Amino acid sequence: MFMYGHCIYKYNGIAISRSNLWHKLETGRLLNEATPPPGETMSVVYGFEARAVVAEGRITTAQIEHVKAWLTAENLHLTDEQVVLFSLSCLNEPEDTKTTIRAYCTTKKIHPVLFTDRSMRQSELQQQLQVVDFAVFPRRTVDGCAIVFHSLRDPNFRRYHMETAMKLLLMTLDAAIYDHPSTGLVMLFDMKGVGLLHLTRVRLKAVQVFCQYLQEALPVKLTEIHVLNTVNFLEKVLNILRPFVKTELFEKIKFHSTRLDMDEFHAKYVPRECLPADYGGELGPLEVLAEGNARRLLELETFFEAEENQQRRNII
Repeated sequence: MFMYGHCIYKYNGIAISRSNLWHKLETGRLLNEATPPPGETMSVVYGFEARAVVAEGRITTAQIEHVKAWLTAENLHLTDEQVVLFSLSCLNEPEDTKTTIRAYCTTKKIHPVLFTDRSMRQSELQQQLQVVDFAVFPRRTVDGCAIVFHSLRDPNFRRYHMETAMKLLLMTLDAAIYDHPSTGLVMLFDMKGVGLLHLTRVRLKAVQVFCQYLQEALPVKLTEIHVLNTVNFLEKVLNILRPFVKTELFEKIKFHSTRLDMDEFHAKYVPRECLPADYGGELGPLEVLAEGNARRLLELETFFEAEENQQRRNII
């Protein structure tokens, strides 16, 4: 639980103040309280239960059990809720689901830099949040798609660290589907403030891994990507991406210039009620939404740690 207008948080089911929360972080008490006793394995717990999604008619118990039997044979470890997420992302096609799960486990095992050390106590994560904004908008689209947003807060290219920013974005994607599986994912990137010198901060390996994860391993169906306020050197950016992005993904990307008619954008792509006031929407200010997302990632520290431990057990 977090409240935008008040510094009240909920940890382990107990409401605590912001000062108390940060005191726990600084002294290490939060980590100790979140750690299970010796010999016990911390489980990956979501904000929903698989049986609830079955009750909604979106998947059957038999479909879940089919994938779980395959996981056992492959010596891979996922919870029922993770199986549900992957199955729904693949429209409940079992072979596509297995392929996506294997890509997920393989990517995280071979390229751990974007998927480990995700504690918000890490100074590099805290510092990068002074440079970039991320948010999961609280209202989904009419057809149930989650909306994730990313933009620059500070245009100083020297402060931008691509790998850390990508890690925060991937954490935000996890947060977007933590409470309940969405029917899809809409991503919004605002390029306002991005300068040519930001390209000097590009790390090609990170770009490759990030693109691979989005295209082959994401536990939610990626439906649309909107790039707002495109820059005049966009072609240079695309030249960096082209070796790693398949045609299918490029077809999902819509580029919008600084002359974008927001009324048209609301009518054609993302409705006003799903966007912050900064983009002509009915939600609160982006700054408040981004701060709420940062707090949410802090609340999910135990989840991220458990998921990392889970992936270490998987044999690829």
